[in-house]
Amino acid sequence: MQPFMTRPGFLLFWLLAFGWLALPVRAQAADQALPARTEALRQKLSTPLPDTTRLRLLNALCYALHNEQPARALPYGEAAVALARTLPANEQGPPLLRSLLVLASCYANLSNGAEALRLLSEAQEVARRLKDVDGLTRTYTAQGSVYHERRDSTTAWRHYRKALRLANQPGVRPSTRMRLLGNVGGLFFYRQQFPQALHYDSLALGLARREADSTAEANYLSSLATYQMRVGNMGRVKRLLTQALAISRRQHALRSQANQLVMLAMYYIQMGEPERTDAAAREALQLARQSGYLERVLDAYSILSAEAADRENYKQAYEWNQRYVELNDTLNNRQTAQTLAAAQVSSEAQERARRLRQLTEQHDVQVEYSRVLIGAVVVLTLALLVAAYFYRNLRRSRSELAAKNRDLEKVSVELRSVASFKDKLYAIVAHDLRGPVTAFAGVTSLIDSYIAQNDQAGLARLPAMVRQAADSLNHLLDNVLNWAVSQTGELECRPAPILVSELFAECQALYQTTAAASWQHITMASPDGLRLMADRNMARTILRNLVGNALKFMPTGGHVHLEAAPDPDDPQMVLISCTDTGPGMSAATVASLMSGPALPEPTPTPKPRATGLGLGLALSRAFVHRHGGTLVIQSRPGAGTNVTVSLPAAK
Repeated sequence: MQPFMTRPGFLLFWLLAFGWLALPVRAQAADQALPARTEALRQKLSTPLPDTTRLRLLNALCYALHNEQPARALPYGEAAVALARTLPANEQGPPLLRSLLVLASCYANLSNGAEALRLLSEAQEVARRLKDVDGLTRTYTAQGSVYHERRDSTTAWRHYRKALRLANQPGVRPSTRMRLLGNVGGLFFYRQQFPQALHYDSLALGLARREADSTAEANYLSSLATYQMRVGNMGRVKRLLTQALAISRRQHALRSQANQLVMLAMYYIQMGEPERTDAAAREALQLARQSGYLERVLDAYSILSAEAADRENYKQAYEWNQRYVELNDTLNNRQTAQTLAAAQVSSEAQERARRLRQLTEQHDVQVEYSRVLIGAVVVLTLALLVAAYFYRNLRRSRSELAAKNRDLEKVSVELRSVASFKDKLYAIVAHDLRGPVTAFAGVTSLIDSYIAQNDQAGLARLPAMVRQAADSLNHLLDNVLNWAVSQTGELECRPAPILVSELFAECQALYQTTAAASWQHITMASPDGLRLMADRNMARTILRNLVGNALKFMPTGGHVHLEAAPDPDDPQMVLISCTDTGPGMSAATVASLMSGPALPEPTPTPKPRATGLGLGLALSRAFVHRHGGTLVIQSRPGAGTNVTVSLPAAK
């Protein structure tokens, strides 16, 4: 009998929605180096040490083991929390916060969500007392992870949303922000909100690469591969998984390798390659057993059973299925034991409530015997009620005043933000208007020169140059208008089949005069019949900005080349590249352009005619993303610039 978990769609969904949540942001050292490291830490603990040093070593030992061997890590984490509670009050806060977070992670990896949540609630109170924004963000993220693992996505999202409000505040570490973004991406995938999942996973991947965190990069590459498999974009799945698996092998992270190999087996199932499916599943099984990762052992059994059944090797399929059933029963028994423990805690709470009711009843009996004091009590009660009434009114007035002050402050902040945005937009328009106005001034100078030289041919070219300057000014106004509309969400994208050659021809005709005036050249190449499925106005805007920027920053006599071709890695996309022979840009400048703010800051440029501020590039990037494509910049100082965008191909 084929196990339930062998259904590819369900297993794929399970891996991202729950499998990745237990993964740490930073993996430990190599597995073969782990025993040596833990042994060294244990030897240090056996010597007389100050409490703070012993606490630090206990936390380090617990953290070193909490991912691969959480059961072994648990005693060290408990000892660390107990020791942290004995420290003086003025030294207790930060060590206790870290100890609680590490111990909660151990319980979460052991699927004991109730204990993990209890520890995280205490850690949250400590973080609030310390005003530790990073610690508070970590507790909200960890709480959301536990609820997500329980499939309570509503409660998980409530905690993640609180963490997102704090994530950009000063003091929040990149690793904390990275883990939060990855977990939020997993939650959106669980809710089948795939564009949002891709957005957050991409942000997490960018942070991992910026922080040079190879293991986290592997995890988020795996998440992106899962998304691509889910939406059926198989052309990118293997490349992403291969990159992730290579990183995990270098890090010797067994659990990560097991996850990625199970994913690779699912990919080979989709592609109809049974031999590779079997090999990937067996390797995943070996690594999962070695690291004690029982959930992935269960998945490997499921895949191997299904593959054996497909090959009509029913005896082998039955053996794999039996192992699946036995291990599944073991995991269910463990979950049952945890449920019983939670029930016992609930029973004890009910017993305490019953005893409290008994004490209340005894108190009522004593009150009956105290009727002789009723008069004094009534008088005192009336006095207290009057005082409480006035005090409540005073507090209500203060609360209303505070609420009005908060509302006023909020409105003031919003007004300042709107004013800042407006001022920045005015600065951009004023700055970029210099280019077309300068062009008009240049035309007047040429008129005087041609008249003085009696150059009739030059005079004949002047109307075209005036039209070109007007088109440049119109292009600037289009950019500003499109940007303003895109920020309000009112710009509608209407994809339709478009011939790439027509777009190229329009763009060349638009900029040919400007290029000729500076002895610059524009060439283009595209296969016959190559078409895009894109909004025509947005596609025109993208090409105009790419070519316009190239001409702005390129010296006299330069060359701009437009080229289009199908994406070799994804036949559903078309790659359009714009290459120039300009001065190029540094890596820092490229990174700033790709990750800069939505509305760039106006900054002076060294070249008088190169007055672009990045609004066109930001608008192009926004339009490309609206089509589900990408924009990549490759440049080096002195070696020119290449900008490549990917847009959907028309079927």
